[in-house]
Amino acid sequence: MFHRSHRYYRRQVNRSLSIIREYSRPGIARACGRQAEVLFLHGLASRGFLPVGEETREYKGRKWVKTGHDLDFIVERDGRAYGCEVKNTWDYIDRDEMRVKLDVCEFLGLTPLFIMRYAPKTYLDEIYRRGGTFVIFEWRILPLGQEGLAEQIRETLGLGADCPRAIPAGIVERFVRVHERSLS
Repeated sequence: MFHRSHRYYRRQVNRSLSIIREYSRPGIARACGRQAEVLFLHGLASRGFLPVGEETREYKGRKWVKTGHDLDFIVERDGRAYGCEVKNTWDYIDRDEMRVKLDVCEFLGLTPLFIMRYAPKTYLDEIYRRGGTFVIFEWRILPLGQEGLAEQIRETLGLGADCPRAIPAGIVERFVRVHERSLS
C-alpha cells in the first residue's frame, strides 16, 4: 500500500522483490543456516562447551531411527549434554519439527537447546516444559562475502541482517548464565 503521491512505487516493489529472490535462493539459504551453525558452535566451544557431534542422531550408544531428523550439533560441559538446533530463518521453526527435535533430545538423554532468531511464546513455553532452553538472536546471519546483500536487506526491507565473523559475546554469555544456574 502506497500513498497516491508516491509516483514510483513499482520501482520500490521490484527492488524489494529482487532482494527477496536473492536471499531466498537455495544456495544462499543453506549457506545462511550453515554459517549460523558454525558460528554458534565456535561461540559455545570458546566458552568451554565441548562439541561431541555434528548433524547427528546418535549419542552414547543410542541412535534415533524413528524419523530421518538429526540435531545440528551436540555439546557437553560440566557433565551436561545439549542437543542443539540452530534456526537462522526469517520464519519460525515448524512446530512439528520442533517437537520431533525435542523427542530426539529426550530419547538421546540430552537437554534441548534451540538457538533461533525468534519464536512465539507458546513454542518457548513448550521447550521449557520439555526440559529445554533457548537462545534468541535477532539478526539473520548471512555468510561472509554477502555484506552487500545484508546491507540491502537492512536498508530496503528494514530487516536485521549481518555477516558477522563471530557471534556477539553477549548472546553466548546469556546461555552460559542459564547453564551455570541450572547446575546449582
